[in-house]
Amino acid sequence: MKINKIKTLSAREIELLTRLEFEGKEIYTRKKIISFCKDKRNAVYLIKKLLEKKRLRKIIKNIYFLVPMKAPQGRWAANEYLISKALARKATYYIGYSTVFNSYGFVDQVAQLVHVVNDRYSMSKTIFGVPYKLMKVLPNRFYGLENRKINHEDVTFPKKERAMIDVFEFYNVSRACNILRNQMDKLNMALFIEYLTQYPVQSIRRRIGYFLEQLDISKNFLNKIDVGEKGYSPLYYSRSNKGKINRRWRLIING
Repeated sequence: MKINKIKTLSAREIELLTRLEFEGKEIYTRKKIISFCKDKRNAVYLIKKLLEKKRLRKIIKNIYFLVPMKAPQGRWAANEYLISKALARKATYYIGYSTVFNSYGFVDQVAQLVHVVNDRYSMSKTIFGVPYKLMKVLPNRFYGLENRKINHEDVTFPKKERAMIDVFEFYNVSRACNILRNQMDKLNMALFIEYLTQYPVQSIRRRIGYFLEQLDISKNFLNKIDVGEKGYSPLYYSRSNKGKINRRWRLIING
């Protein structure tokens, strides 16, 4: 059986690692690490050596995950939410879609892919065996969000009512409607309607409004949903665009 040998750390490397661990973070930028050293040249050398000894692990360019000295055989599990925040860099972002649907009880299965919704980057990347997908959207999608403390850092997630709208972006309409139906008693309906009225995709507003009407939501709520005055949207994406016209919600009932 092959045994991994722990590479010995120098006094200077231990000093820097101790300082980083004292700061209490898991992820550091190159610039931040350099600020803890007496000179840049020394810092660059130490970063290089700590990468070689796997006490720093590269996430993306100039951003590193810290493996603490107490980690057995240099093995340490990275927090997926903090990795997500690091991947977003300076973008406006939230950790969403299937990554949070389970936590809100919308679905039973736990997502294997971490979705990072942001306003700058579109990419897929696997880090420490975990797949991440960064999805670029327009800035008008970033509302109804909240910060949660993850290992002393703020990480951004959608509130439950905002995540429910994303259910209609992520799943087919039939599944999304079933999730909405099952969650009706657990949603703050006034807040959900407020978020829905802000949502920039007209076809989503129309579909959700239609289903809310089927679920006997108060007309006072329904009347707040703007469905526009032009054109019609199919109720279901993948079916024929032929069907009965619903003028109230400007939908083609194609199923």
